[in-house]
Amino acid sequence: LASSAASDVYKRQMVEKVCRRIAFSFLAMAVVLLLALNYFQIKEAKKEAVLEYIRKEKQQMKNRETEKTDQLAILDQYDILYSMYPDLVGWIKVDGTPIDYPVMQDHTGGEYYLKHNFEGKDDNKGNPFVSADASIDPMDQNIVIFGHNVSDGSQFGDLDAYLDKKFYKKHPVITFDTIYETGQYQIVAVVKTHVKEKDESGFRYYWFRNYKNQKEFQNLLDFVEENRVYDTGEHLIYGDTTIMLSTCEYTVNNGRLVVIAKRI
Repeated sequence: LASSAASDVYKRQMVEKVCRRIAFSFLAMAVVLLLALNYFQIKEAKKEAVLEYIRKEKQQMKNRETEKTDQLAILDQYDILYSMYPDLVGWIKVDGTPIDYPVMQDHTGGEYYLKHNFEGKDDNKGNPFVSADASIDPMDQNIVIFGHNVSDGSQFGDLDAYLDKKFYKKHPVITFDTIYETGQYQIVAVVKTHVKEKDESGFRYYWFRNYKNQKEFQNLLDFVEENRVYDTGEHLIYGDTTIMLSTCEYTVNNGRLVVIAKRI
């Protein structure tokens, strides 16, 4: 009996041992499967993250290419100068005068280039410039270029040569390039006017950028007709793109001399 009881105990122990081994094996397999599943989940998540990153990069590259396509390319002759002076918007040249200057734009809304040269150095002679709200891309229907009437003839000091009709006949065309495209402009009128007081009515050429309809364009035509110094024989028509070279004129208070030209 004692031998039989001992045998039963031994068998139970063996069975329990086997069961423990089996249970441990199942547990080990479960852990391995869990780790494997976790590994593949992490791997898949990483893969998705990489794919998402690639998709975003491709989209950003596509967007950048689209932006480049939409933007005009800077002309080679102005590329280096623009990289040095990003306020550069163009170049103005008038044959028969010293006017052969870069045209700048102070985007802060001030009149920085009234007292600074194109390099940004203090200079009371200033530098030809356009207003902060002027647009060259796309280009406004009218661009006003301001410059000082300097006594030594620099800047727009010799613009008053156009008060003589004989000079106009010899030099009827102005060159104005933007940094994106070249341009030739036929002079239409030489005008003497003045800066309007706040409560004074009348056409303010220095604010004129675009016209939405024939009535607004007619305001320009009336201004030209009422203030031209002489008849050039040239006329503006609806749809013309124009430039105005503006400088001080000293025969009246706040006087201005304006040379108006249309693109050809």
